[in-house]
Amino acid sequence: MRSETLATVAMRVIETILKSLIQELINSLLFTQLTEVTDRFRKAILPADKEEKAAVAEMFQSRKQSFNNFFNVVKGLKGSKDAAVKAAALQVFPVLNMYGGLGFGSLSKTAHTQRYTTIVETLKLAEYTEAIAKLNVGDFLTELAEANTAYETMYQAMGNVNSVRIPSHEMRTEMNNALKLMTDEVRIFVRKYPTEANIELLRNVEQRIAEVYVPAPGYTKKDKTTTTDTNQDSTTEVI
Repeated sequence: MRSETLATVAMRVIETILKSLIQELINSLLFTQLTEVTDRFRKAILPADKEEKAAVAEMFQSRKQSFNNFFNVVKGLKGSKDAAVKAAALQVFPVLNMYGGLGFGSLSKTAHTQRYTTIVETLKLAEYTEAIAKLNVGDFLTELAEANTAYETMYQAMGNVNSVRIPSHEMRTEMNNALKLMTDEVRIFVRKYPTEANIELLRNVEQRIAEVYVPAPGYTKKDKTTTTDTNQDSTTEVI
């Protein structure tokens, strides 16, 4: 059974109980749990946000370009005819080049963050302040630091969403159990108060489950037969 189908069944059961206006059930802990689990489950099965993924990839390239610009400017200043500028460039460039140049080879994208962070933190040390000012590359350092932070923020935000986007076996089990417990709760309530309205509610809750053949607690799908074909199972269209 698809996750979307399971979520739909839960939504229909919740709506059916709400329409009954039976406050004892609506205010019950099990109904609150079913509502909360259904909400989490629906969020978990949302499709991946392609635009968000593209934005993270774009930010990765933007950060890389910021570093490349910084690297190339300082590298060029190593040949300055101004002795003070050249000395400053020779002090700063080894930090930018500590990992062997641009691109970082086949390094994983995740590892890039650690390298950029180390470079930024090093160049923000007091011993490099004068050299950065002499080269007039403070804006390059700030841009790299901001791009690095922005990338990490976007990446982690996407990861936080993805962490609950695909329901695990445990979450599906939780969803099924929440439905089971709520259905049992309705059955117990009907045994206590077997009015026609309450019996009708139980029928409706079980019907919501039967419509998509969810193996809910205590529900057994029965085959219906016709006079023309005793071996043909009845089918119910999923709405």
